Amino acid sequence: MRVFTRRLMLAGLCLLVVFAASGAWGIYRKSRDSAILRDEAISQLDDLQEQQAQLTASIGTLQTARGREAALRQQYNMGHAGENIIQIVEPDEPASTTATTSTIHTWVQHAFSWW
Repeated sequence: MRVFTRRLMLAGLCLLVVFAASGAWGIYRKSRDSAILRDEAISQLDDLQEQQAQLTASIGTLQTARGREAALRQQYNMGHAGENIIQIVEPDEPASTTATTSTIHTWVQHAFSWW
């Protein structure tokens, strides 16, 4: 009877160790996933802070008259007063003046020139 209780207690202890190990493994996985998500969030935060800095600089530029003018010129492809544009236009190619005939038609005319 004593051997049976010891084996039963050993089996129970093994089950308890397996249960505790599975819980520890679950905690480890959650910790690892949380670290990955934290790193992604930090990366996104850095990107957002960089965008904010760029937008702040753009707002500062757009608050001046010169900055607004530059933005409008870029958006609508406009030139400044006094600026000139050179447009190069290729001349149209003249139409071909020689009439093309088929080789069969030419051969028939040479073969039956007497007709």
